[in-house]
Amino acid sequence: MKKMEVLMSILLIVLGLVCLTMSGSMMFQQDLSVYIKTFVQICLWMGVPILLAGVSYLLLIKKRR
Repeated sequence: MKKMEVLMSILLIVLGLVCLTMSGSMMFQQDLSVYIKTFVQICLWMGVPILLAGVSYLLLIKKRR
């Protein structure tokens, strides 16, 4: 992939996270601390499965060698 394609995909992912966080935090209170707390929770819920999949993939590759 070219640098521009990587940049655009990262930008779209970040924009999606911001929209998801905004809609999740505006249901309760309109405060910056609620927004940041919701953003961290969303990133953790997305990060844990990705991290587990990555570790299991690396272990699978290491086991095959």
